[in-house]
Amino acid sequence: MSVSIKDVANAAGVSIASVSRVLSGKPGVGEATAERIRQVIEEIGYKPNLSARGLVKRTTGNIAVVIPRGSFILNNPFFSTILEGIAKGIDQTDYNMVISFTSLQQKRLIETQAVDGVILFSPRHDELSLEWLKSIGLPIVVVGSYLEESPFPCVRPDDEDGIRQAVNALYDLGHRDIGLVNGPLSSMHSVKCLNGYNNAMTELGLDCSNKNVLEIDEFDILKVKKAMNTFLNNHGKITGVVCSSDYLAIGVIKAVTTMELTVPRDLSVVGLDDVPMSDFLTPSLSTVHVDLVGIGKRAASMLLSVIDGKQIRKKDVVFNMKYVNRETTDVPKNH
Repeated sequence: MSVSIKDVANAAGVSIASVSRVLSGKPGVGEATAERIRQVIEEIGYKPNLSARGLVKRTTGNIAVVIPRGSFILNNPFFSTILEGIAKGIDQTDYNMVISFTSLQQKRLIETQAVDGVILFSPRHDELSLEWLKSIGLPIVVVGSYLEESPFPCVRPDDEDGIRQAVNALYDLGHRDIGLVNGPLSSMHSVKCLNGYNNAMTELGLDCSNKNVLEIDEFDILKVKKAMNTFLNNHGKITGVVCSSDYLAIGVIKAVTTMELTVPRDLSVVGLDDVPMSDFLTPSLSTVHVDLVGIGKRAASMLLSVIDGKQIRKKDVVFNMKYVNRETTDVPKNH
């Protein structure tokens, strides 16, 4: 038999209104009384009816996490690690997390306002338009690099500086022919990584022409594996590559080994983001660390603030990155 709010009120010797105030966090109940109510709730196992409370508050109790191209995205530990942080942030609340993977699901969730807010992994230019997202009127926070003119708060790694650090690390080891393995330029993350690469190479007086940049049309390690063979055969001088994600770096290492070359003896490889598995690979991956779980938690807390009607003072929250030297980098073979 389910326990009702009336049962809580009777057991605590207070009115139903007092119990309701404590449940919703509203003032008007003394601290001693509120503590007694909370104790009774725990003792008799009362669970608030979130859907009924939603009808009163005109809320759904749901937060959407919209992940683009979900069919393979969950294989990428960058996304799953940030999701862990988002979940930890939402765990501290009464909200449920609703994840959508297809564009049809995404539009249905947002258009029907079946959620109170949205955490949006930065979409490509050709996916969800700014105008459409603004017209819906839901609170939205973006995770990852996004359009400069975006009206939505954004939490992201400092991608440009991360790639700059990776290039400089290879330069310090003696590398002068350094390539970039990047994702599609429809992604703002890829654009920022390309900018970071070009700026770093220019500052060091090195060649950053297009022939040294391999653009993969998706962040997919299988596609990297296929493309890397041609890339290295056409640009045999390259002794080191920086990658715009650890996931791409894993594909590069696999491609190199199938060509009967070794990392780092024949090619030094640097990833980006330092996903949890990076340190467990053989050889362990040199990369650029960022607090991915912290990014997820911050995105969740920002969205909750927007839902509560609070003003967000800093709309572009950038997490610093730091180079981590491991086993996939060394001096060039003929150095």
